[in-house]
Amino acid sequence: MLLLKSLFVLLHIVAAAAWFGLGLRLNAQARLVVRLGGEPGHTAAEDLLRTVRQLRLFLVLTLLFALGAFFAGGGFRVYGPVYHTSLLLLVVLLLLHTFLVQPAARGLLGAVAREDGEAFTRHQKKLSMGTGLGHLLWLVVLILMLWPGYFQIAL
Repeated sequence: MLLLKSLFVLLHIVAAAAWFGLGLRLNAQARLVVRLGGEPGHTAAEDLLRTVRQLRLFLVLTLLFALGAFFAGGGFRVYGPVYHTSLLLLVVLLLLHTFLVQPAARGLLGAVAREDGEAFTRHQKKLSMGTGLGHLLWLVVLILMLWPGYFQIAL
């Protein structure tokens, strides 16, 4: 069971790191869409949407691997509130992605098709805000995951 938990933890870390790295690229892609406009902007927006789909995939994998490690390690009777909070924040992160980042990315694609500069800016700001909030939540989850092991302080 320890080997299974370790495998889930490793996969969880890899998926979370992939999500974090792809999220860093997202704002640059959005600025490129806005800068290019027209047909090149449309192509860049489609690439941005592929990145958003990959983000969703890695976010879901992060959550699934976290749950796998959680239950392989003993579940609710073993892990305390810090881990429960981390799982909850991963769900919040998935909701943030679903209801803010994805619609903003689709909105950018629509704004490119309509060549609407005001909509470009509005959707780019939403995308940046969603990505920034996501990275903040990711950092909080990371701190919560590392806190018990490195600081030996029970929360």
